[in-house]
Amino acid sequence: MTRAACCCAPRATCCGTSPGNRAPSACRGADMAEAIDQREGIGRKDLRIIRERFLALHKIRIERIRGELRHTQQIVIELIPLLFHINHPLLPGFINSDTPAGLPDYAPDRDTILAAKSLCRSFAPERKAHRRFNILGLYLMGSIGSIGHTSGSDFDIWLCHDPRLAPDEVEALRQKAARLEAWAAELALEVHFFLVNVETFRTGKRDSLSHESSGSSEPHLLLEEFYRTAVMLAGRPPLWWFIPPSEEENYRAYADMLIDKRFVDASDYLDFGGLEALPAGEFFGAAHWQLYKGIHSPYKSVLKLLLTESYAQEFPSIRWICQEIKQAVYDGTTEETELDPYVLMYRRVERYLRRREETNRLDLARRCFYFKTGQHLSRGGAGASERWQRQLLRKLVGEWDWSQARLFGLDSRQQWSINEVQEERNLLVRELTHSYRLLTDFARTHGRGHRIDPTELSLLGRKLYTALEKRPGKIDHINPGITRDLSERQISLHRVRAGGGAHWQLYLGNIDEDEAEVTRASKTTNSLVEMLAWCLINGVIDQGTRFSLYPSGGPVTQEELHALTEIIRQQVALHKAHAEVPPEQLLAQP
Repeated sequence: MTRAACCCAPRATCCGTSPGNRAPSACRGADMAEAIDQREGIGRKDLRIIRERFLALHKIRIERIRGELRHTQQIVIELIPLLFHINHPLLPGFINSDTPAGLPDYAPDRDTILAAKSLCRSFAPERKAHRRFNILGLYLMGSIGSIGHTSGSDFDIWLCHDPRLAPDEVEALRQKAARLEAWAAELALEVHFFLVNVETFRTGKRDSLSHESSGSSEPHLLLEEFYRTAVMLAGRPPLWWFIPPSEEENYRAYADMLIDKRFVDASDYLDFGGLEALPAGEFFGAAHWQLYKGIHSPYKSVLKLLLTESYAQEFPSIRWICQEIKQAVYDGTTEETELDPYVLMYRRVERYLRRREETNRLDLARRCFYFKTGQHLSRGGAGASERWQRQLLRKLVGEWDWSQARLFGLDSRQQWSINEVQEERNLLVRELTHSYRLLTDFARTHGRGHRIDPTELSLLGRKLYTALEKRPGKIDHINPGITRDLSERQISLHRVRAGGGAHWQLYLGNIDEDEAEVTRASKTTNSLVEMLAWCLINGVIDQGTRFSLYPSGGPVTQEELHALTEIIRQQVALHKAHAEVPPEQLLAQP
């Protein structure tokens, strides 16, 4: 079939820019292959080229993933496709011989066979062909293989299975996945499998497909994240790859055309659906969930909140990041670091905040990004032997004009003082409060007819106020994941008379009464009990902390102070044992 037989589409420029505009950095300076010319439609040769380009990007990311893992952990990633391709009684995850298995277009290579033999010396690959492929695809999701991946990152894997599987077969597959999760955990690798029926996914009926998600509320945003970050381990590629960027709004019609005219065989691809129609309620649900998470993990939530905010400002005509990646692939960009999903997320946020001239929020976004990478650029020198993450991050901080002193201060975050942590916490609280106001405005503008429940917004406001607002007598948490250790070797507690009453002030180190006159107190409370409770809850004092009491000869002795501290310590420990509430439980009505 000739090009003329295919639907025509206008030529699109790199990353959605017009020829006279400067392209986003995702397209600047990258190695360029020949662009796919869509003006006369797309032919089979073009589709083959697009497939090869996407697979090449995925291969690089898989190599980078393996480079971050220890040898035993590499074996897990190497063997996962094989373990779902066959049922072998001596290999991990085995349930029984009838458990659904078989991956299309998969055959174990030499490295995989050797990895299997390291667990089972008698292992030999099967020679017979599968009569039915029950596993259609295995995809890694999230930050894995990007600059956002750290040694503590877990592995979310979509396990796409044949929609025709019976309930008992799906359950057997679920049990096998659970056993493989346990096996990976024994090798210090946190893996989560999510079973996906592609047909029900496409129609909106799905289970929770990420332990990071709020369950079922954001199918389009979840799909965008999948197209943006997923790495194909084995199986069939997504049909979305082959829908030209200019035809995103006509996803269904263009996909049907490719199948009807036999440009593609529907059985060779997975059709997760398009992003052409997006309910306003999804933005509400996504931001709602991220705000809840931000109470406990603000650094991780701020970037995602800002991304959602930038998308919401474009609603309903949104230019998704996954579409930027696809456009770059179609235009011939082959440099993977320029298409790093986490960098592109930052770039989107950066462009958005620059347009709004919000430099303070942009600086916070950059800090969140820097901390997420887990790198410490002030330690160790630069050079050609430096790992790719550090090289890429060094390029970015060069754009930001960060000094070596700034890097040293950020890299010393785990040693930040109470005062530094409180200042940072105030900035994070301000950002979460700002996001809440914008969410309120969005709900007010788009809420009618879009299933945005005002009671949920009101509940969120109350819980944010409870968690973040400072009030007299309230013991506030000042360290939501900012630093690991706030303990001080020595603190000074001053009882200060004022206006016929008295209050207590906390100083770091041994600060006497004269020094206190020219030193800012780190904390002021109405009572000593409140002060000690605040210090214990926030980890400011531990068993090794020394106390200085002023004025000398005051109403409390050192012995009484230590006894009172121990009583409160026991009460705080008891409270913590009963008060660890995961974020998803906060969604429940009080």
